[in-house]
Amino acid sequence: MPKASVKNKKRMIVLMVLFGVFILYLLSNLFKWQIVKGAELKELSYNQQTKNRTISPKRGVIYDRNGTVLAESVTVETISITPKNIEKEDKERTAKGLAEILNLDYETILEKTQKNSADEIIAKKLDKEVTDQVRDWMASEKIKGINIYEDTKRYYPNGRLLSHVLGFCGVDNQGLEGLELQYESVLKGVPGQLVVGIDGVGNELPLNDEKYIQPEDGLNLVLTIDEMIQYITEKYLDQAVVDNSPVDYASCVVMNPKTGDILAMAVSPDYDPNTPFTHTDESMAEKWEEMSTAEKTTALQTLWRNRTITDTFEPGSVFKTITAAIALEEGLVTDIEKVQFNCVGFLDIEGWNMKCWRYYNPHGAQSLRKGLMNSCNPVFMSIALKLGKNTFYQYLSALGISKRTGVDLPGEVNGVIHAISQVSDSTIASASFGQGFTLTQLNMLNSICSLANGGNLMKPRIVKQIIDGKGNLIQEVEPVIVKQVFSKDTADKVVDMMESVVEEGTGKNGKIDGYYIAGKTSTAEQGRGDATTYAASFVALAPADNPQVAIMLTLMNPRGAQGHQGGAVAAPVVANILGEVLEYLEVQKNYETKDTIKKVTVPNVTNRTVGEAIRMLNSVGLKYDVDTSDLNQMVVSQMPLASETINEKSLVKLYLEGNDTRFNTTVPDVKNLDIVTATKKLSDKKLNIKISGSGMSVLQDPPEGTVVEQGTIVRVEFRPVGIDVE
Repeated sequence: MPKASVKNKKRMIVLMVLFGVFILYLLSNLFKWQIVKGAELKELSYNQQTKNRTISPKRGVIYDRNGTVLAESVTVETISITPKNIEKEDKERTAKGLAEILNLDYETILEKTQKNSADEIIAKKLDKEVTDQVRDWMASEKIKGINIYEDTKRYYPNGRLLSHVLGFCGVDNQGLEGLELQYESVLKGVPGQLVVGIDGVGNELPLNDEKYIQPEDGLNLVLTIDEMIQYITEKYLDQAVVDNSPVDYASCVVMNPKTGDILAMAVSPDYDPNTPFTHTDESMAEKWEEMSTAEKTTALQTLWRNRTITDTFEPGSVFKTITAAIALEEGLVTDIEKVQFNCVGFLDIEGWNMKCWRYYNPHGAQSLRKGLMNSCNPVFMSIALKLGKNTFYQYLSALGISKRTGVDLPGEVNGVIHAISQVSDSTIASASFGQGFTLTQLNMLNSICSLANGGNLMKPRIVKQIIDGKGNLIQEVEPVIVKQVFSKDTADKVVDMMESVVEEGTGKNGKIDGYYIAGKTSTAEQGRGDATTYAASFVALAPADNPQVAIMLTLMNPRGAQGHQGGAVAAPVVANILGEVLEYLEVQKNYETKDTIKKVTVPNVTNRTVGEAIRMLNSVGLKYDVDTSDLNQMVVSQMPLASETINEKSLVKLYLEGNDTRFNTTVPDVKNLDIVTATKKLSDKKLNIKISGSGMSVLQDPPEGTVVEQGTIVRVEFRPVGIDVE
């Protein structure tokens, strides 16, 4: 057999080498794709063959202290499309149909139908009534590739009530303001996931290893807020804005001074957290479309601000309660009845005549009690100068005047006080009556609450508990005593003097029949010179002998007919709020007066015979008016409605089955009348009266000339005549 030539041998060697190199190349690529990139390719393959769908958890519920729902998640639906599943000839028809039903842009939807993707979101958070229209249209038009699946959205059943505290959520159920933002991690829950197989064109393969990961619903919050107290507060706060218009804004905080619990927190104007991007100011609505995006954003952010914690102001004379407490605690005053001050209308400090608010008619010789009753600036300036800046500042620091209170709400800001190195005699004199430094309304009220709590400063509390969906307790938020700032003896004496402010001093408009109220008025300058505006405030503790409710209301820059003094415009509003709150809380009255009018609750007499209705009304001391002598006829409606609280001997109008014709009357003018005369004038028109305050009537709602149904309650506010207010 002939030997292979050298040439052939070389050729074979070359081929073997090339083959070896090729084998090595294949092995290296196999190693690369199987080992190095195996996991990555497996994931890509899995993603190509599967479609993930996020399952939204239910966001936690927010309850008031009594278990009333304030915010909850409700079931809605989301619409998406799988573009690959929509026939080419149906894409335009699909886009047009969805655009018309959902009121969306046609071009945007059409663009999504052209994409090469498995899922494109068209619209979220849709009510079932809307998605049912899409279902009917899909069935009638035989359209494929549209997906409808369950989702949730945030819902606030009380609308605008408590909006600045609750805040609101965005379209993805993420908290953007208020408690929704502050407790986002607690409320949001953990999303679930549905993983389904799909074929090459995106069709779901229901039997292809479907996986479902259960979502974890968010935890629930139980607040210290009382829905009824919040409602009462907002009702009168909104009315105060109307009565004192124009006004920049009004704000009010109601607390339990013993625990630091916030029972109500309100700002007017407010907004509806269900539609937070719609401005509620009518004057703003007129020019809304002409505003730039930046202007709209600024306007909305201003509307959303919880000004009780985000805005600081010079508190004015309400701070005199703190200065009085410091004087007592430091032994500068040992007898609150002793005359040791003298008001000549001003005090000369550093060559500057610092005036009393009543400089034109000086208060003269004053004790500490008289000084607080009269809100006399020179009394408190004298105290601060004798104390000295170091001692005075120690108490400001102890109360946390320049710090946040630590309440569980976003946006709280620090107060601003002068550095002690920059404090002069005139600076500390101004500070003694609440001018020259700023703090938040919550901080000011919380400091005064320490006087109603034996000198103990509490941390304000707005969240009481965190619970799960079954009601199991996850966390209890206990009341926290920050520190004891004043002795109980000092605190009790200041509250006693505050009671004199309401009984005999500048706070007489804060009186409530049957209760002893401790209070303090304030008319505080904001800004100086031509830019000066006023913050009219009133703070109250009730009942004075054992305070269970503390309240501070501020009208910022009121410019209505009633003026801008706190005693004139803020105190009556606080009296109205407290009158209803104390009744609601069933707080025992301090005393009964001869002229106290008995209040009764209107019973529900509908769906009863006339005879039964008359007996029920008579049993509680109410009169009736009905257009029949047949006692067997059925009552179908009544005015006032059941559960209203009205005066004894008031009138209830009854309407009958088959004869429910309404009888109207015109509200007369009852302003500038005493209670007896105003009551008779309204009674003559078959109208009822709800009284607040005492003295002469100054406000009525509904106003004169309004046509209302017989039996309607007219709310009338009375004020003492000739009150010296600050």
